[in-house]
Amino acid sequence: MKPPLELRKTRDFGQIINDSFSFLKENFRQLVIPLLIICGFFIIIGTITSVFQYTGMMNLYGGFFRSDVNSYEVSSYTTTYVLSVIFNAVIALLLQACIHLVTLCYISVCLQKGGDKPTFEEVWGYFKYYILRVIGSGFLIVMLTIAGALLCILPGIYLSIVLSLVIPIIVIENASFSYAFNKSFKLIKDNWWFTFGVIFITSLIVGVISSVANVPLTIVGVGAKFFTQKTFTLPLIIIFSALRNILMLAYTLPVIAIALCYFSLSEQKEGLGLLDRIDKFGSDAGNNSIQQTEEF
Repeated sequence: MKPPLELRKTRDFGQIINDSFSFLKENFRQLVIPLLIICGFFIIIGTITSVFQYTGMMNLYGGFFRSDVNSYEVSSYTTTYVLSVIFNAVIALLLQACIHLVTLCYISVCLQKGGDKPTFEEVWGYFKYYILRVIGSGFLIVMLTIAGALLCILPGIYLSIVLSLVIPIIVIENASFSYAFNKSFKLIKDNWWFTFGVIFITSLIVGVISSVANVPLTIVGVGAKFFTQKTFTLPLIIIFSALRNILMLAYTLPVIAIALCYFSLSEQKEGLGLLDRIDKFGSDAGNNSIQQTEEF
């Protein structure tokens, strides 16, 4: 039987990307259950809001290109569409946050159990314990990132990468926001581009996966002028809206990559994994000597 992936380990860029896929492959069946159950509410609501958004887009483009100059429906369509986009964006952010926390809770339980597969009850217990702390920390992270972006674009980008480690530190180390905030700067020092590359590549992969549903939805919405049969277009919008929100579960990949990045940087600067292996080696050696003595 293949041993579980070692989490506390120094990795280079390629190893983090490869091990992220390996961890997801090894734990897919166990991880997808809490993701679907805990995040299912937001997937359903996101599907509904996506349907409203893209039907609003159809109405907007259909009304915008009408030849009837006396039509005054464009303004109402525009208002409805903008509101649906805003509401759908909020639901999408909540779904991503939920996916982020569930994945980190799963990884944290894996670490505590020494690589054994977590149960749904264990992940749910961690999720309930950290949800309020993560919501508060997430709000502060967003405010700090926005403040950095308002001062200048570059500080906002810099802070977004640095602060990406805050939530993993809170969940994995059961830490406060202030501790995680300070430690994230310590870990990122001299490793900003490394972390940025990991986040950029994994997010790009998820973006390509999401386009499987986003591109058809956009084509149907923008091409509303050419689709006259709503009995044909509405089922397509519903199907691809549901697919779009289900595919958002792929955001677990960047979360795994960020967690492995945290483990790698922590191992470089603190060597906790090495110390743990030394302790285990000593205890295993002691157990072996006892067994050998008993045999004689």
